[in-house]
Amino acid sequence: MSIDGAPAVGDVLAWMSEHGGRLRELVTAEQAGERELAPADDPTIRAHLRYAAEALAATAPEPLATGLAGFPDALPEWFTECQPLYEDHLAAGVGAIALEEHLQFGTRPGVDPSLDAALHFRLRITAWVRIFLIGIERWLGPAADGLAEEVLEEIRGRSGDLGRMILSFGTAAKSAARAASGGPVDIETQDEIGQVAAVQGHVRIMLEALTGARPTQD
Repeated sequence: MSIDGAPAVGDVLAWMSEHGGRLRELVTAEQAGERELAPADDPTIRAHLRYAAEALAATAPEPLATGLAGFPDALPEWFTECQPLYEDHLAAGVGAIALEEHLQFGTRPGVDPSLDAALHFRLRITAWVRIFLIGIERWLGPAADGLAEEVLEEIRGRSGDLGRMILSFGTAAKSAARAASGGPVDIETQDEIGQVAAVQGHVRIMLEALTGARPTQD
């Protein structure tokens, strides 16, 4: 299910490409007053989602443009209001992570801290994506009933596409980092790049679902 009258995903992505400075502003705003953060900690995830909301609102044709008016500005308050929902999502996901580690990796939480961290990071991203989608569904009213769950279901069904997106974003960013430094990129930087690529991939596939775009391979 996509938003009725949604802009083409290409238009949304073009706006984002042209307004990269706005993302940096949102990251700075979200991180204000916080402790030292990782490149893809919760405030950065929220900043990417606010950026996506601004891109949707800026490129939407009428009548959707009117329907989305004010939504990006309302997101910070919505994210704060939904902090208990976020905590509930994390708590509910603990059992799913344990099951996934057992079935897919033959281990259990606590044995491999890096695996624990990776799965918990993914859980945090999906929590904020879910909250964003519930927010936009409520903002648009009855015409968007069921939007959040249907978009989440599409995202779950496109795990292969999501993995390819994350790999593509990460590879491009690492190449740029190597070019900028004139040499190899250290492990810590590679890990940071991978985290940001994961956020970008989730936001991109969410936007494709919201706009009704066909699956992509880039």
